[in-house]
Amino acid sequence: MNWGKNVLIVAAHPDDEVLGVGGTIAELIKRGINVQVLIVTDGSSSQYIDDEDKIRTKAVETLNALKKLGVETWHQWSLPDMRLDTLAHVELNRKIEKFIQSFEFDTVFCQNYGDINMDHKCLYDSVAVAVRPHPAQTVKLFLSYYVNSSSEWGGVLSGSMYSPNVYVDISKSIKDKLESMAEYKTELRDYPHPRSIRGIRNTAEYFGNMVGYEFAECFKLVYSR
Repeated sequence: MNWGKNVLIVAAHPDDEVLGVGGTIAELIKRGINVQVLIVTDGSSSQYIDDEDKIRTKAVETLNALKKLGVETWHQWSLPDMRLDTLAHVELNRKIEKFIQSFEFDTVFCQNYGDINMDHKCLYDSVAVAVRPHPAQTVKLFLSYYVNSSSEWGGVLSGSMYSPNVYVDISKSIKDKLESMAEYKTELRDYPHPRSIRGIRNTAEYFGNMVGYEFAECFKLVYSR
């Protein structure tokens, strides 16, 4: 697949980008492709109310996690964690659209609309507006990604399971993905939680085995042009 030269990973919260696209990020960077990450919320304000130390800790975790993957440029906004649905849809659309246009990205990865997490749904809606095809649109590929402990339960409860149609072989970068996720100590859980190191490895193995790879990340191609 032709990913272009500039790829953007959009995530609602710190760690979503590693859970969904960590191995692919490492693979693309090794190919010389520019990969940037945008995390749109503060990632902490709802979970750790008025806990400035925890917020600073998560910022350091994000920096260290992305360094493990080779990401040199990342952005984090301070939109309210777990409350994207309280923002005016049009304002989030414009903010994301302006950001994408400013960097002229070729490919955009975003979370799945069917996830159980409301922030993921809201973000998908706004990114879909921002990358919609038109003559001046630079984005040629738009894909959604799978996030452990959110995508599977969104599918179960909605009756519409996540159905990927693109698989990326991350057999050579699974170590990078797991080492990156290990930096997110505030987000990791003990096995058999799906957001444990072993659970994340199991997910990559499962999706890889579906298509004859040792490990893979899966995506849903929304459009290609």
